[in-house]
Amino acid sequence: MSLIKTIKSLFNEGTKTKVIGLLTIFILLWLVLYFIPQIFASLFNTILGNLILITISILVSLYDYRYGIILSILFIVLYRFAHLSRYTSSTKESFTWGPDSTQDFLKIQNTINRNTIFDTQVLQEQSSQEDLDYFLKYGMWPWSQKVQDLYKEAVSNNPYIRTSVKDSLNRARKIYNQEGILQILSMQTKEGQFLLNGVQIPNNSGNPDEDLPSGFGDFGYKSGLIGHLNKDVVKCKIQGRSTDNPSTLERITYTGKDGIFGQQTKKITEVDYNDLENTIPGFQFINGPCNPCVAFNSTPDYSCPFKLQVKNKQPFISSVWQYLWSINDNPLMSQPSFLKSYINPNEFPLLSELQTELNKETKYQNKTL
Repeated sequence: MSLIKTIKSLFNEGTKTKVIGLLTIFILLWLVLYFIPQIFASLFNTILGNLILITISILVSLYDYRYGIILSILFIVLYRFAHLSRYTSSTKESFTWGPDSTQDFLKIQNTINRNTIFDTQVLQEQSSQEDLDYFLKYGMWPWSQKVQDLYKEAVSNNPYIRTSVKDSLNRARKIYNQEGILQILSMQTKEGQFLLNGVQIPNNSGNPDEDLPSGFGDFGYKSGLIGHLNKDVVKCKIQGRSTDNPSTLERITYTGKDGIFGQQTKKITEVDYNDLENTIPGFQFINGPCNPCVAFNSTPDYSCPFKLQVKNKQPFISSVWQYLWSINDNPLMSQPSFLKSYINPNEFPLLSELQTELNKETKYQNKTL
């Protein structure tokens, strides 16, 4: 009974007002932190923010030292929580650079690449402190010999820009780390373009909303001057850099123009990756069905190899994706799948001759072994 009387005595009119005021302040703080989390990060992770918190604690202590102590303890707990969560996320999902070496990196880049902006948070997700130390020592990122060869191949096959391969390689290594350049190279291939921009597939039920009206000329569409949207597009839906919301597949069906502003309309549906081989002609999984869009995760996951037949493109897997997937489908190093079946020498004399020579080489290697 004495405890109940004590609790009742604490909640007099003055105390109730203070409690209601504190609850109101806490609710307002919660709303600010919920809708504008950047303020929370700025208060607990910057010197100016820490000074603001200390000043608030001092002012509250001057008013009432008990509330000042409680508020100070609360700020300390939140400060430790903020730094602990920041450390945990950085060690779990990315590397961590030292502050001094990070500043040295930015100073060097400001000297040699003044017009290039570097996001150190993204770079720390792609490269370790050892990689950064190598850059600070030699002025360029460490690339393996295989990645250098892949870059040289891409530069040599570029039909639009002709430049010295060696100079281009040295220039690129001053800007891009190894993981970054691999992402760039992979997106320039047919596999990367499929993941990024998608591929067109026929709409089996037809698309009357995009069919040309009777008597309408089709030269613009057949010549490529105008994009014809009567086919659907299957591509990856990039969800951002969050690992909790990975990228998924989507199918876009264009549905004509609206009746007010003439704006293109479309319908988007999710695609089950288990149906990709039946949905996309020429698509084939290497190791069974999987989600190919995991390559767009915040930490790229190259665990879903596939083959894609595209018109006017090489039938085998692009070199950079062979490297990322740790597989070999290069016709100069092993016999690809499309050469294992019978090839009519009258229709494809060069391919038939290549198949014969590869078979001879395989038999010779088997005898020597």
